[in-house]
Amino acid sequence: MRVFRGSRLQRNGYIGKKDWSCAGTEYGALESKESDKAVVSIKGLLSDITQDHVRTRRSASLAFDVPSIGTIRCTQVFRAILGKRIVCLGQAEGDQVIVKLYFDPQRARIHWRRSDEGSRAFLDRFIASPKILFSGYLVKYDLYAIVFEYIKDAVRLDKALADAPSGQDRQQLLDRLLVCLADQHRAGIIQADLHMGNFLVTAEDIYSLDGDQVRTSARPVGKRLSSENLVELFSRLWPVYDTELPKYYRLYCSKRGYEITEKDIQKLIGMVKRVRNRHLAKYMRKIFRSQDPFLVRKTHGCFSVCDLRVWDDGFAAVCRNPENFISEDKNQKMERACSNYVVTDSGPLILHSSRTSGKPLLRRCGIIARRWKNAHRLNRLGIRTPRPIALIVKRGPDKRLCSYMIEASCEGTLARDFFASDTIPNDEKHSAAEHIAKAFFVMKQTGISIQGMHGGNILISDLKPIFLNGTELNRVPFARRFGAEEGVSDFLRGWDDNSDILLLFLERFRQLQLM
Repeated sequence: MRVFRGSRLQRNGYIGKKDWSCAGTEYGALESKESDKAVVSIKGLLSDITQDHVRTRRSASLAFDVPSIGTIRCTQVFRAILGKRIVCLGQAEGDQVIVKLYFDPQRARIHWRRSDEGSRAFLDRFIASPKILFSGYLVKYDLYAIVFEYIKDAVRLDKALADAPSGQDRQQLLDRLLVCLADQHRAGIIQADLHMGNFLVTAEDIYSLDGDQVRTSARPVGKRLSSENLVELFSRLWPVYDTELPKYYRLYCSKRGYEITEKDIQKLIGMVKRVRNRHLAKYMRKIFRSQDPFLVRKTHGCFSVCDLRVWDDGFAAVCRNPENFISEDKNQKMERACSNYVVTDSGPLILHSSRTSGKPLLRRCGIIARRWKNAHRLNRLGIRTPRPIALIVKRGPDKRLCSYMIEASCEGTLARDFFASDTIPNDEKHSAAEHIAKAFFVMKQTGISIQGMHGGNILISDLKPIFLNGTELNRVPFARRFGAEEGVSDFLRGWDDNSDILLLFLERFRQLQLM
């Protein structure tokens, strides 16, 4: 903003000395005080908004005026980075809008400008994207804002894929996504942070979101950069889709007019696996750190980490004193491991416990800690397990470390009872066996040894398996060569008394080359 000094205005005859002093002291001071109050008020509200508002869907209770739109009242918070920016749903004269607010003391303008330029790039190059209703600096509140139109009946692509009723519906969504990505690259647009949450899906179109990390070029994106961006997208898919990647790659290349060979396909699949492993390793480091959504607490003789996405008063009491929820007869079994069913006001929980070595450095290597790591790893790879909530390591009266893990309770039918039942139709059994085989295939592809799996520790829920005990699912360097075959053989031995089910699993495993 350009500021004119009083002496210069006086020399040019615009105002007299008396008028300037009045404007500078009375009106200017009053406006400054009102502006300072507004800034302090809204900055105080923004500093209270955290990612907990996203998890609990608490209302933001935030209101501010925007030129040409009027007063916007923010309600639901979609994303919050403490002290930097938030994304929320707002109400403006009865209409819904999406609002991005940037208020980082050092880099607010940089983040706003980057997002503004990226969002306008989509619109200028005719890529479907929400319209920008306002973008700029709000002087009254000392923050930057971008207001987008609200797309009705739109769903985030990651949620649409998770809720797809069938494999054919998921395939149609991914086909539409690849056409959208081909249009972006043809228009010279690259999204550096490419993931499923950056797209909104409606019945007619797919909308591109988040211009924060968008790079543009005057010419269409070349084959090498396009392939690298495609690898980033494919790495976000669960490994169970790896068998379909050649088909999706060919679809994309047909839209871009590229010719590819079988060697190109194998090279892309190898790159996808490497990038996915890098993302997985980064996530696995988070589960022992205070990094959203995990919170670590360290005191003398106690270490705990919990998942804030499911934090409530029900299991907070269990976290404080987990030893009080272990029955006396199971106390003697803690040398290996034991499990307890705990009922709280928030719902049922499963409490696993064991005694570990007294060396502090081994607290991540005990049975319970390994179970905690494996549960997170499997869930990240799209293999269902009971959701891990908290890990606690405490030093007991005998100076030994006691490990506890809390996980959510799951409902379903044990696999041995499911396949032995005469009332369950054969087509449902075939579907459940296929899902188990695909889960084993994912473990083999990602280097996880299939060990300790049998019909007594697998639940069948909605015809999909939930693996109850992942303690023995270790990462091994040659799982594809040795771990898978041994684990599959151990699993099949549990069905020797039922030849029909044994043949059913043999057929599914051979189709996926697990034997």
